[in-house]
Amino acid sequence: MSKSPQVGPLAPPAKKKLFEGLAPWQVVLSLLPLGLVFIGGAIGGGLGALGMVVNVKIAKTQLPTAGKVAAMLGVALAAAVVFLVIAGLLANAVNG
Repeated sequence: MSKSPQVGPLAPPAKKKLFEGLAPWQVVLSLLPLGLVFIGGAIGGGLGALGMVVNVKIAKTQLPTAGKVAAMLGVALAAAVVFLVIAGLLANAVNG
């Protein structure tokens, strides 16, 4: 009979940092949609977090710098517009 191999403790998986490899300006533009949390509470925070994740993905693409800036600012603007639409719909539903 053969012996079972000795297995040592497993190394924990390496954690991947969200902003790893991004330039400082890319981090700032990625965090821009999170500003909605200050005016929108949970709804603004949720939309801001979604916008941040999308911006990080855009920042890690091979687009030219101008394209990245335009796309990331567009995501921040789109998150703000969606927030305003949702806030308007909720206000209309509550106030009748």
